[in-house]
Amino acid sequence: MQQSEILSLAERLIPVYHAEDFDFVLKQITEGETPSAKLLVKMELNRLMAPCHKRIDLRGRVSSHCHEYQFDGLTHWLDDRAFNLYHKLTRKFGGYTEGVWEALVNKQTISTIGSEQKLKHEGELTDPDSPYAAEAINLGYDLKRKENRLRLESQVSIELENGEQVHGLSVDLSNSGAKFKVPGTFDYDLGQIIKVRFEELAKGSNVKDIDLPIEYRVLGVDGIHGVSPVKYLRTLRLTRTNAVEQVVEKTLNTESKKIRHDNQDRITRARTRGYEHTYLKHACNLPLFFSGNELKVSLLTENNKDIWNYWHDERHQQALGSLFSPERMELLIKTGIKGCSNVLYTFTHDHNGMTLFYSMMMPEANREERQLFWHVGAKRASWKAFRLSVFELSETDVTSISKHYSALVAKPEKLTHFGILQEISDQTSASDYLFTEKPRIAASGLNRFRHPRKIIGQPRGLYFDAESRRKEPRYEFRTPVAIMNENNEIVEGVTLDISKRGASIQLRSAAALSSGMRVSVAFKELQLYNKNLPLNHVPYHVVRMSEDKKTAFLAIAESGKTIKIIAFFNGMIENNRDKLLIKTEILPSPDLLESLHNVLLGKMVSTPIYIDKRGTSVKSRVVGVNFPLPGYLQFFERIGHQQKLALEPIFKGRSNSMIAEPMKRRPGSKIVYHELYIGVLKLGDRIQSIHTRLREDFDSTQKRIRFIKDALTMGELYILRVSSGPVFDALTTLMKKDINELLTLSLSHARNLENEMTAICGYCEVIDITEEVLIRLELNS
Repeated sequence: MQQSEILSLAERLIPVYHAEDFDFVLKQITEGETPSAKLLVKMELNRLMAPCHKRIDLRGRVSSHCHEYQFDGLTHWLDDRAFNLYHKLTRKFGGYTEGVWEALVNKQTISTIGSEQKLKHEGELTDPDSPYAAEAINLGYDLKRKENRLRLESQVSIELENGEQVHGLSVDLSNSGAKFKVPGTFDYDLGQIIKVRFEELAKGSNVKDIDLPIEYRVLGVDGIHGVSPVKYLRTLRLTRTNAVEQVVEKTLNTESKKIRHDNQDRITRARTRGYEHTYLKHACNLPLFFSGNELKVSLLTENNKDIWNYWHDERHQQALGSLFSPERMELLIKTGIKGCSNVLYTFTHDHNGMTLFYSMMMPEANREERQLFWHVGAKRASWKAFRLSVFELSETDVTSISKHYSALVAKPEKLTHFGILQEISDQTSASDYLFTEKPRIAASGLNRFRHPRKIIGQPRGLYFDAESRRKEPRYEFRTPVAIMNENNEIVEGVTLDISKRGASIQLRSAAALSSGMRVSVAFKELQLYNKNLPLNHVPYHVVRMSEDKKTAFLAIAESGKTIKIIAFFNGMIENNRDKLLIKTEILPSPDLLESLHNVLLGKMVSTPIYIDKRGTSVKSRVVGVNFPLPGYLQFFERIGHQQKLALEPIFKGRSNSMIAEPMKRRPGSKIVYHELYIGVLKLGDRIQSIHTRLREDFDSTQKRIRFIKDALTMGELYILRVSSGPVFDALTTLMKKDINELLTLSLSHARNLENEMTAICGYCEVIDITEEVLIRLELNS
């Protein structure tokens, strides 16, 4: 019998070595072999299964970083992959044996650990040095931390609920919880209770009860099952003990250590906050806050204003309130449901100078009604599909937000829910909705989806920060005027306030004026002060009208003819500064904004990607995430390297259309959207190949459907809506405040953080729209 055959037979017999029927199995497997061959197999097996007392030290033998571990009284130096393999092998061999030692230390095995990972982690599919390898930063993770946390690597032993023993490391400790680094070999379930022994801390500490097992509940598992060599357990302590708190205090036993630890926390936190502020400033989705059924507040950015403006009618009145009817809100905020998500289809129809809104939520219609809605609406330029996610605010958030919001509006208000409105489709993909057969039912059936003309509520739009967006101050000023519209109809009125380029006018009667209309305003009294100027015929544009059409908000039509008129208003204001009162703008307090931000960062429904430019190199260095990761981010993590996410499927080969062009800093730049189709071909659990196409890459809808069906049949499918736009100034007011505070700790860290933030030149946001595309193409069955 050849040596290779002996080794193969011994390998097969390892699982039954300690079984009672081992001799019978050995006889069966070696049947037909000579007695000497059987003896050689048994000798090889006994050698592999013999207890081992040799230490493993991989420092200098592997390129990755090694940590010190103590297993069964022996000290080993292992990297993450060997750490995981050690647990895997000891389970296989039934303990630390010669076979385990050989598998970890043998030169051939050591050299193939990297290639094994490459095979298992699909490393061949992406380039580890790609400019699209991004670090994942957990946004909002530290926002509500109220206690000291000690970053301490200390070995622990963990007993799982099924009795399995796991060796790991503590990553950080606090009085109420902990984060543990554990091997990826084992299965960890959310909610399970684990028993942790702090073995290393117990040896060097006389703190009472630190040597006893402490129960923790698993709140989160970071790292993908079957892929990551190590995982991180985020846990909440259940056992009542102050032992851990005493260890934290004793470890930080001097003032200098406490200051150094706290400063490191603040430096790390400041960097995370920088990316949080950039996300909040450039988010493309529209956050909404409700008091019961009534919409009260929306948080605005430069990138989501198009959604906010979409819901204004011809009077420039906000119609978002009518989108959330009491019947619709009952579906969204049922008692006991912490959060839900639904798709909204919308379009507008112009009728007799009125803009009528139509909207339909998926559960509100049957299949035929939905198909009719698609066929009628998708033929219009106003066609859109939104995803609306609604969450219940916690009691703590209700108290905090309501307190600060009540101070803003000067009356008691209680905000109870918040939602996020995301645009997931527009007119560019409207043809998909016409692909289905048009049902033979009357179009009048859509009337029940039409919004009432009556404005419901007055939702307030607040910007993500407390800076005024007014281009010039407004002053309280009353003077009689007359407005003449395009049909030469005249309405008398009086100004409420005035600025160099604008005015608010109270009309004596309702006027047939609409947003964008050009009107002529005659200032009856002011004309007497300067008869050389045509103040009896000043051209203005209507910005918006009040619901009763009795208050008009106007902006002057700037041209060569109105320069002198603007100069006249400016001079009038400057000469009467002591008499005119500035009309103050009500801005949200920093406390209100912080509480709103905290809620949004804890419930991210999209993924921000930060593009930065340092020198000539443009890279996607950072991705903002919440854990657990959504499916498409788990996929990017799986094909990534060194704990980074590989974004090559998004950007590789299309950096010009998705990064370079959309992120040029032009005045009035708009967000550019792309639909990206990713097909993952798999053989078993192993990824064989990745195929990506933009929507415009397909020659026809039929070919796109074929791509979708092939991906669903042979592996995985991800359809992403990727938005791209420039970042003109990543440093927000709140970020500048953090940098100034950091200056007192470390000038170099403050400078590095400022340089990192100012290097951000572009912003992308990714939304998973796979399910909605399958529904619109009727492939979801």
